[in-house]
Amino acid sequence: MIFTENDKEYFLETSRLVSPEELQQGLFTVIAGVDKIPPHIALINEGMYYSVSAKKVEAGVPVVNFFKAISRKTIPALFIEIKRHTGLVSEGGAGITVIFNSYPVLGNGPHSCLWPVRDFFAETFSKKYSKASFVFELLAIAEKDGLIAGCKSVFMDTPSLGSPQVGNHSRVVLSKYTQRQIREKINSLLARTG
Repeated sequence: MIFTENDKEYFLETSRLVSPEELQQGLFTVIAGVDKIPPHIALINEGMYYSVSAKKVEAGVPVVNFFKAISRKTIPALFIEIKRHTGLVSEGGAGITVIFNSYPVLGNGPHSCLWPVRDFFAETFSKKYSKASFVFELLAIAEKDGLIAGCKSVFMDTPSLGSPQVGNHSRVVLSKYTQRQIREKINSLLARTG
């Protein structure tokens, strides 16, 4: 099992991302800023990055742009690989693009950065994903469905994020959070960008 949880935390078995080239093929759920509560949630499909944040909506931006941004600030991130599915749109991700572009930036509605991700999962895999309010709920469903193929990490040298790296593998421990914490984080981001 790659994902497990208890009442207060969730855990991911990870291996180190050797190169951003590893993100050029496949589908990944991104958890960026894993040292923050709550972290930012996004998707990567076939080397293209999809995200809704307080600053902008990114739908089909080359993943190298995102990787340069997190590298400049050494933002710890996880890339959870999702097994391929016959319903997945891989040529440019037209279905993903439509979903992400249907959302305004955060703060202009009740949504969070998870909502377009869960909408994509609900449309691609099963409607049950639409009930996920947190990334740990979405990942629990994906683990149960056998969709999680692996997890890669970058900039995870902070001891508070889990057990030490053993060879190329480690176990990351993340705290669960509430809807209130999500709203507070969005409001604080809006205050900084406002």
